[in-house]
Amino acid sequence: MTDILSIIQDSNAHVRLEVSGEDLLAFSNDLINRAKDELTTIVEEARKERFLSKEEVKQLCGVCDATLWHWGKKNYLKPIKVGNKVRYKMSDVQRILGNHTPNI
Repeated sequence: MTDILSIIQDSNAHVRLEVSGEDLLAFSNDLINRAKDELTTIVEEARKERFLSKEEVKQLCGVCDATLWHWGKKNYLKPIKVGNKVRYKMSDVQRILGNHTPNI
């Protein structure tokens, strides 16, 4: 079976394909497996990510509530709301601090 996805991606014009049910099933399974792999990678990265409270970020960056609010509005440091709590990604805080890892 020729890889249907590569035919679709490599084609510059409209293409008409005639495929068997078996080929179509293999194509759909391939798409599902690719999506699962991408999702697994995203979930694993999210699990590794550490989230900081507003107080921890204020202490690390030496800023006040108003500064965090302004940074959020400017998308400089975007807060993540979990219920009624505000959290910040450690990786975003490290980016602001110049990739220096704070000791918390």
